[in-house]
Amino acid sequence: MQVNYEAIIDEAKNKMMKWQEINEQNMWELFSNKEGYIVYTKKNPENGINMNRSQTEIARTPEQILDLVADVNKRPLYDEKVETAHVVEQIDANTRVIYVRIKPPIPFMSSRDLVMVQKVYKQNDGVYIVCSKSIIHQKTPAINKVERAEMHLSGWIIIPQQNQMTKIVTLQCFDPRGDVPTSVTNQYAKLQTDMMKAAVKYIALNYK
Repeated sequence: MQVNYEAIIDEAKNKMMKWQEINEQNMWELFSNKEGYIVYTKKNPENGINMNRSQTEIARTPEQILDLVADVNKRPLYDEKVETAHVVEQIDANTRVIYVRIKPPIPFMSSRDLVMVQKVYKQNDGVYIVCSKSIIHQKTPAINKVERAEMHLSGWIIIPQQNQMTKIVTLQCFDPRGDVPTSVTNQYAKLQTDMMKAAVKYIALNYK
């Protein structure tokens, strides 16, 4: 049976755009606001898993940011927590199946890997959206001694501003799976903001 990747990722994108709004209904709680990065947390209303929302601004174009964050092959260039990342299958010009393996946050834990469908959207207002969600894919079976995690939702929202800055919002709802203490789960949640900071630093240094 053929999988409808379009429907899967479109549903995830619609949820992300609804949940990314800071309003009373979404019930985000401010976690930190320092060094130009604002981080909110909440529980996913569908499964109770922690979600993170991070935002910042950078003096680069939306296209420069998109060039880095939409290309999974470039992920190891800026994200030291990633062991490997690559495209498994190209569905169309904007949609692909990707594989990412993440180093464990503490010794004696297994790595986590993800198989996700990813799609890039461009809105009429110039906003770019990069959305990813875990799937099952026949070309990427589970690997021995690597825990297959689940990304319920992950995305970048890249928003042009009038002051020649670009606002970046990231959302992530990640389940590491396996027998993981709460303290370690919280470390995984922190990786999203760390990844954003690393990407912004890399863009500032390498995109002029």
